[in-house]
Amino acid sequence: MTRKKTNPQMHRFQLIDRIICEEDYPSFYFILEELRKLLKDEKFSEPTLRRDLRYMRKNLGAPIVYDSKKDGYYYSAPFNFPLSSLTEEEIILLGIIQKLIAKYADANPIYKKAASLIGSLYPSTQHIPLLDRIVVARGPMPIFNQDILNTLLHAMGSNRVIDFIYRSFWEPNQSLRTVLPCQLVLDNGQVLLYAADEKNHDHIRLYDVHKIYELQVLNRTFTLPKNWQFVEAFEQGRFGPFQYDESYDFKIAFYGRVARKRIHRYTWSDDQYLDEFPQEEKTILSFSSSQWIPIQEWLLSFGSDAIPLEPDWFVQDWKESVRKMAENARILP
Repeated sequence: MTRKKTNPQMHRFQLIDRIICEEDYPSFYFILEELRKLLKDEKFSEPTLRRDLRYMRKNLGAPIVYDSKKDGYYYSAPFNFPLSSLTEEEIILLGIIQKLIAKYADANPIYKKAASLIGSLYPSTQHIPLLDRIVVARGPMPIFNQDILNTLLHAMGSNRVIDFIYRSFWEPNQSLRTVLPCQLVLDNGQVLLYAADEKNHDHIRLYDVHKIYELQVLNRTFTLPKNWQFVEAFEQGRFGPFQYDESYDFKIAFYGRVARKRIHRYTWSDDQYLDEFPQEEKTILSFSSSQWIPIQEWLLSFGSDAIPLEPDWFVQDWKESVRKMAENARILP
């Protein structure tokens, strides 16, 4: 397969890299003249070359050093030029990935650093016009303490035991937790901690970082338990990261053109099955999942266009939610 030529700035970086590697302490003006020949551009300017050298040092991490005695440049350490094998299409894909990550960069240092790292792999978007025509829609921004996140990263990097106060709606009487921080799970900008209980490694669960307070890194190290990875074999649902102990078989009926089209647009569960009833303008979605809380929230987002059929306890919970909404509606003037 023929590889596409990279954009002009990329191409210049590659040429500069080659000249410094192949020549013996090339001077600034030697590099300038070589570039003019290779680019077939006699107007290629000194300021542009200086900017390119500065960008390569600062953004690409190129260890370019000027030796005043030899009046030339060299690499002070081995360096593999990161863009030498990328096509323009691949560079554009990197730019799109950066835009997706940067969506949460203001609230999350992990996303911010990742976006900056990807940005260092390619030049500014002004040389890739197509990227200016691709945008990522804004969404809700998760709020949490960045100091907590930085401390978590430190504890994970050194395999240190941590304890913290956890404010959970479901477990109000279990506030102090002492755990082994195994993984961070990222979900649409939200950050979750997957951690095992220090005394019982089989008890491993997710903690919402937003609900963690008074985090302390203890002077005890640990070895990752066997089940340290965030995986559950029976989980089929695609309703976010939260998982529960038991899986259920769900059956939900959807009505109306908009709701039915939305159901067909996504894979909601790996084992989902759709039954169509055209005369009734109805689609029944059947699937298994343990994620009943986010499924309940998702179901209510369809309003009157979705009715749960199974399991019975889930249907009763839905009816209770609808009943409370009807009561609230009657209160309104």
